[in-house]
Amino acid sequence: MKKLQRYLVYGMAIAIFGEIYFYPFSTTLRFSTAIIVLNTLILVDEEISPAMLCISAGGLVFLQRSIFSILFYSIPINEILGLHGPAVVYYVAYAGMVSLFKIVEYRDNFISTIMFLAFSDIISNILEFALRRGTFHDRILQVFILVGFLRSIISYIIFLFYKRQELFLITREGRKRYSQLNILVSSIQAEMFYLRKSTHDIENVMKKSYALYEEYKDNVDLKKKTLNIALEIHEIKKDYYRVLHGFESFLADFEDHGKMVISDMFLIIRENIYRYLKERELDIKIEFHHKDNFQIQKYYHLFTIINNLIFNSIDACDDKGRIKVIQKSDDDNIIFQVIDNGEGIEEDMLDYIFNPGFTTKFDERSGVPSTGIGLSHVQGMISELGGNISVSSQKDGETVFEIIIPKKILIGDI
Repeated sequence: MKKLQRYLVYGMAIAIFGEIYFYPFSTTLRFSTAIIVLNTLILVDEEISPAMLCISAGGLVFLQRSIFSILFYSIPINEILGLHGPAVVYYVAYAGMVSLFKIVEYRDNFISTIMFLAFSDIISNILEFALRRGTFHDRILQVFILVGFLRSIISYIIFLFYKRQELFLITREGRKRYSQLNILVSSIQAEMFYLRKSTHDIENVMKKSYALYEEYKDNVDLKKKTLNIALEIHEIKKDYYRVLHGFESFLADFEDHGKMVISDMFLIIRENIYRYLKERELDIKIEFHHKDNFQIQKYYHLFTIINNLIFNSIDACDDKGRIKVIQKSDDDNIIFQVIDNGEGIEEDMLDYIFNPGFTTKFDERSGVPSTGIGLSHVQGMISELGGNISVSSQKDGETVFEIIIPKKILIGDI
């Protein structure tokens, strides 16, 4: 049913364009733009039958022209077939020609497609003209040939524009999905950092519980309780290891083979941040500048680090502000700076901002503090990369977070 509707819609479009004429090369012969539309639809839509489209278009062209002739030109019904019947013959002949040449199979070949479409147009025009006037001379044949190639070339140019636009949309969608994948993997990397830390903490608690078991062996009741605690903690540890191993297996290919140049990483982060700012209607400007364009390894770690610092800066800017992300380098290190002109950090707080649980942000309604894990998280991930982070800030002034990571970690041997 849907395919039938498509043929009807396409046929109506062809019929409408069939009423738009041009008179080439100062002749009395008129040619419609309908064939340009017909050719374009045959090339663009791979799901339709070119022959069926031509036949449905011929029927609708005949019907439309017949109605117009009766309503607007008072032409008798018995003259309609002789007047518009040859047009139907044109479309039927065209259906046979495009089927014979298998146009669809050659649509990606410029020369073959132009030749086959033009030849189909020329032969169909000759048949229609022969029905209308009986004979024709060399001048008319020349016009048919020129118009056939002209309409075919125009159709193929439109088809090429369509394919280019389609490729652009596919590329844009692919880049969007690639961006989403990178953000997702970076988020998983961030959670894995805490899973590893929690696993280590669980191991320590289990050791302490077992030490209590050893210490109170003589106390039967306490001995049993401490042993049960140790066993329960051991089960929790196994669950953590299972989840962690699953994430590590998922990310193995990304870690081993994933590389990205700095400009692409900044582009993905920028698009993600812009969407976030737009959704929340925040008047915050953000700029990205990079001196180099190294191909970096372990870029998911860097994604997480820079994203975290940018969102920290967004919080500091509240509803309005400016953030700059800058990359530069020296002989041995790659340096990143995240700079904002937000509320700043008081000097006596600077020594504590990387401590787990430290925060200066509270919910305005409930007074509940935020988790405060962001900057301690950042510092931990930077330490894993063999780098360090520093901060300088003035209250209600500019705050600068600077990350220094060895080149050999991010880009390999130099």
